[in-house]
Amino acid sequence: MSTIKAAVDDLLNNRQLTAAEALDRHFGPTFRQRTNGRWDDRAAVLARAIQLRDVVEHATITVLDELAVGDRYAERHLIDLRHRDGTRTVQEVYLFAERDADGRFTRIEEAAVVWRD
Repeated sequence: MSTIKAAVDDLLNNRQLTAAEALDRHFGPTFRQRTNGRWDDRAAVLARAIQLRDVVEHATITVLDELAVGDRYAERHLIDLRHRDGTRTVQEVYLFAERDADGRFTRIEEAAVVWRD
């Protein structure tokens, strides 16, 4: 079963995997994501992951709360992004998700707030 921590770590930190391989590992083929009210399909999520890999040196994910019941998943975390230019962004993220029979995410709906740059 995928977790957000494992997914984000593979997407942003694990350079042994391509972004597409990391996405395939944790997200099903029909995956879609809504962030702060805006829906993105799987292709848009992959494009964003590739862009983030270009600008982020390292991501640290701190899980604050996590609950999984059947195919439903809820989680709250802090993500600390250390950028290649030396800047840093920290976000607090609240999310609800569904996973498929293989344990990969099929849908994520999240709200993210930047609380420190």
